[in-house]
Amino acid sequence: MAAIPDEVMFAPVRQIQGFVLACLVDASSGMILGSLQDRDDIQLPVAAAGAADVVNVVSMMTGELAMKGDVEDVIITLDSHYHLIRLLKPAPGRQYLVLVTLERPQANLAMALREIRDFGTSLFSLNEPDRMA
Repeated sequence: MAAIPDEVMFAPVRQIQGFVLACLVDASSGMILGSLQDRDDIQLPVAAAGAADVVNVVSMMTGELAMKGDVEDVIITLDSHYHLIRLLKPAPGRQYLVLVTLERPQANLAMALREIRDFGTSLFSLNEPDRMA
């Protein structure tokens, strides 16, 4: 299957009010598999690796606290931005993250989370795991 251009893949996420950037990240390595951003002042490799680290720490923390359930989302709120991380598990042993950064004044957090959830679901329903192989 031919790779889908990042502009096409991330088009639904780019429509979220306040969009700054989105990237698909391998959860184990922090490697960027696809990205789209509207600003050049953000270092994507740092953001991607940081998102992977955050999810790993939260997963370890919940395991140590004997909390049942898997991490689905991590929400980081700053005074000017939201950083939304969605964990995707399309198949056993394969984990990816979708990191989306939004300008807080323009964003609706509840709607953004819903759009990102829907994006994650649709991403792997279109034979998209072939892109990640």
